[in-house]
Amino acid sequence: MAFRLTILGTSSALPTSDRYPTAHVLNVHERLFLIDCGEGTQMQMRRWKIRFGKINHIFISHLHGDHFFGVYPLLSTYNLMGRKTPLHLYAPAPAEAMIARHLADFDINLGYELTVHTVAGRSMKSILDDRRVEVFSFPLKHRIPSYGYLFREKTPDRNMIREKIEEFGLTVEEIGMARKGKDIIREGGEIIPFIDVTLVPRQTVSYAFCSDTGWFRKLSSYVTGVDLLYHEATFGDDNEALALKTRHSTARHAATVAHDAGVKRLLLGHFSARYRSTAQLEEEARQVFPETEAAREGITYEIGG
Repeated sequence: MAFRLTILGTSSALPTSDRYPTAHVLNVHERLFLIDCGEGTQMQMRRWKIRFGKINHIFISHLHGDHFFGVYPLLSTYNLMGRKTPLHLYAPAPAEAMIARHLADFDINLGYELTVHTVAGRSMKSILDDRRVEVFSFPLKHRIPSYGYLFREKTPDRNMIREKIEEFGLTVEEIGMARKGKDIIREGGEIIPFIDVTLVPRQTVSYAFCSDTGWFRKLSSYVTGVDLLYHEATFGDDNEALALKTRHSTARHAATVAHDAGVKRLLLGHFSARYRSTAQLEEEARQVFPETEAAREGITYEIGG
């Protein structure tokens, strides 16, 4: 699978006896991305055997404690483990100042480079771009600045048809051109179409993360067509007024976003502690968008093929 998502926390605000605050680990071709980092994240990482050292990028939706409190001990743990690899953290302001103040207060001198990238703006922006994946931030609607994240796999190079390499006597340079989707043009004018010597690449994969946010019409346009959408569902229909007041979403709101965006699957999370079971929330969402599931901690969800 191209992407694998491991859920470390599904609770909102208060941790419960069986739910931790929000944290996800997204595996993109064996590169790990941590998305939100609530209290107890590193404990969950150990419990579910997440390899700490493979995380080089952390994405924080907003600076409420249930999404951010786990950053401080994680940075310290990395230091105690002797980390040397640079670490990048993406978050709204004033995350950089908050982290600097914490490190100073506790006399922590990091032995690795920490770069804090400030996430801002009122439109979708590319914030990380490498050869395998591009990551975008987009604004959400919460009581403080809050952002969602879209992870979109890049189209992989085409695979060669092995027998065609020998048939056409392709050089290394010509193979490279064909894999990039470029026709081969030889001296003398001979043209070898790339489609004749390569295989069609598989469909790319995408994942979007939306927490915390109230419903707003434009949100679906940011996550159009993704393979898996994670969307907060703090409340059910019985607490819709509270959802509107606190700028959170109900399960039905989340399903509406999924329906309007034409996503393939919806994963609900960020459940209020008032709901001991998520069955009600799952059922209300499925009335609007049948391909809905309530997230469960410790479960790894396969995304794409």
